[in-house]
Amino acid sequence: MTLYRKILLSAAVVIVLAAGVGFGTFATFTAETDNPGNVFAQGTLVLSNQKQGGSVCLSTGGSSTDTNVNTGCDQLFNLAAKKPGDSGTANLTLKNAGSIDASTFKVFSPTCTAADAAGETYHGTGNPCTGVQLYVQQWSDAAFSTPLVCLYGGAAGNTCNFSDTTKTLGDFATNYSNSSNGLSIGSLTAGSSAYFTIGVKSPSTAGNSLQGRKATQDFDWYISQ
Repeated sequence: MTLYRKILLSAAVVIVLAAGVGFGTFATFTAETDNPGNVFAQGTLVLSNQKQGGSVCLSTGGSSTDTNVNTGCDQLFNLAAKKPGDSGTANLTLKNAGSIDASTFKVFSPTCTAADAAGETYHGTGNPCTGVQLYVQQWSDAAFSTPLVCLYGGAAGNTCNFSDTTKTLGDFATNYSNSSNGLSIGSLTAGSSAYFTIGVKSPSTAGNSLQGRKATQDFDWYISQ
């Protein structure tokens, strides 16, 4: 190879290498954004039920909301061996223990059942569901001292009484039998409580057909968002 060709070849190699080095120094423009940790968390709607002097009963029955219906809360009253004119009451606190406001708040009774009273040897054949009077009083305070409204029953202003003999256990169960047609109480915001007294009375006019008979009725409290 002639000297001239060697010099020319070397120069070509140098040019190629130089070109390669030059391309490697070019920068690439970039841009990037990130929206991290996106969360959609569900709130809770949990109803707390506590008879005065009793235990707190949650609709969840524990910490899981998979089943949010609890049928095991305290019995409000168990009145036995009563005579015409006798009455009884029970105080109850309901609380929205969840994080979501409830726009619907109701109470209802699926049924009233009449039967012979246990422990009684003699029984009539009358239906106490149609005779035993009922009222549902709502209070403004936890001391159950300031009446807010008489939701059901006879009343004088905002205070319930037994003046209306048509307001009975059976009448309540007939008119307010499920969550759809339940007696409307209003709303219950998250963390707030509502206070009630349930009153029952054997009418003074009760006849012999109600001797040795009993009425059994559930009260179901319901909230929805």
